Amino acid sequence: MLLCALPGVQNLNTHLPHRRLVSSSILIVLNIFIMKTLLLLTVVLSSVLAVTTQAVEAVEPVEGKQELQEENLASVAENEAGEFVPEAQEPEMLFAGEMAPSREGRFFLCPAGWERYKSSCYLYVSAGKSWSNAAANCNNLGATLASAHDLFEYSFLQQLTLRAGSSYAWMGGLYFQGWRWVDQSPWNYNFWNVQHTVSRYQCLHVNSRAGWANNACTIGWPSICRKGTDTC
Repeated sequence: MLLCALPGVQNLNTHLPHRRLVSSSILIVLNIFIMKTLLLLTVVLSSVLAVTTQAVEAVEPVEGKQELQEENLASVAENEAGEFVPEAQEPEMLFAGEMAPSREGRFFLCPAGWERYKSSCYLYVSAGKSWSNAAANCNNLGATLASAHDLFEYSFLQQLTLRAGSSYAWMGGLYFQGWRWVDQSPWNYNFWNVQHTVSRYQCLHVNSRAGWANNACTIGWPSICRKGTDTC
């Protein structure tokens, strides 16, 4: 009771509630500031996450397209390798099946050294080459090894070979899971003289005095190239 009667004690008791009120106000302000800060951080993190997600979604199609392009390039490389190696995949070349000549095709001229038959130009290459090198040489000339789809077309190839003083010449027949032409025209005609085992003899050649036959692809023979009117 005596302490309460002292003036200093009375002043202390008077200021205590005020100080408590100030402390409570500071705590409230701090809590509000912390809550606003947390809310702001939440908004910022949400925005960053949304931007990151959009960036990932934008990158994934580009990566998928790049992978597809790489796969296509690898496939083209395999096909190009198949043009020169008999054991490889079927060569990737333009279709050149037998077709009736168009009005424009009736008046086209073949390049020097080439001979015309129907709507195509043919070149007899007298230099001896393996089948794969002969195919590569024709390809460099914008042509393919020749195919034959009837007796008349094959007879023309025989005449080219005979006039050159040869008996054999490579043509575009290749055995790869079945006989096919490297110009991708349909194999719709057969004129075999001799058909050897395909496990060792996968390449087709003209016989100037008989039907065609297959033989070892490494033999160095002349060859016959063919290209259509659109490439002459």
